[in-house]
Amino acid sequence: MKPLDQPTDLKRYYEDRNVATGYMDRRTTQPLNGVLHGRQVEFLNNVISRRALRMLLEIACGPGRLTAAIRGVPFGVAVDASPVMLETAQQRMNGAAGRWSFLRTDAFVLPFRSGVFGGVYTLRFVRHFQLDDRRRLYAEIRRVLRPGGIFMVDALNRDVSQPFRVQRGLERYHIYDVLYRHDEIEAELRDNGFRVIATEGIIKHFPVQRRLNRLRRVRSLHGIARALIRSLDHIPGNNPSNWMLLCEKIEEDRASA
Repeated sequence: MKPLDQPTDLKRYYEDRNVATGYMDRRTTQPLNGVLHGRQVEFLNNVISRRALRMLLEIACGPGRLTAAIRGVPFGVAVDASPVMLETAQQRMNGAAGRWSFLRTDAFVLPFRSGVFGGVYTLRFVRHFQLDDRRRLYAEIRRVLRPGGIFMVDALNRDVSQPFRVQRGLERYHIYDVLYRHDEIEAELRDNGFRVIATEGIIKHFPVQRRLNRLRRVRSLHGIARALIRSLDHIPGNNPSNWMLLCEKIEEDRASA
């Protein structure tokens, strides 16, 4: 079966209540996914703190996996097309720090005036679409960012992800993901009006960390597996499975130069 990569099909998929209710477990419970989640949160919070962002937009917030963990934002807006996902996110945010508003909307046509946000982030979203649709998303993100605004996004390393996916069985991946080499994602972002100013590799030793993740099958070793996987991620590595990218909006005259 062809992986889902069309906006209407993906929207329908994420409106399924079963998908929404199981999302947090899939993304945070297993030791490997839990470490990935924690490192992504650290990256976002470090950037938000250093940049002192006051107006922040999260696109495709899902069930609030990241939203509930973001700190120090005076005003944030989290958007998603799925009412089930937004309902779950709002329930999870009950009593959480910060000031967030939730809005059901289409990320391809954001209902905000131009130049209103100092920062935008979206994870596990842009990469699900083909290039023409990714370009449309980048254009909307640029539009709502103020001059010099920042954009944070994730990307999958093709050299790590592709062999693993082939080994595991491509038929198991129902949602399309574009896979990159680092120069390719930088070029794509630059071609769409963003300059990459920082990159953080996450899950830096995937083959070993993946094996350690198997320890979760023994309940008493679950915590040990997570601790070991996280410890390994503090050791430098040149071939991570994921990247977090911090980008700056390029002004029109500089983008066309």
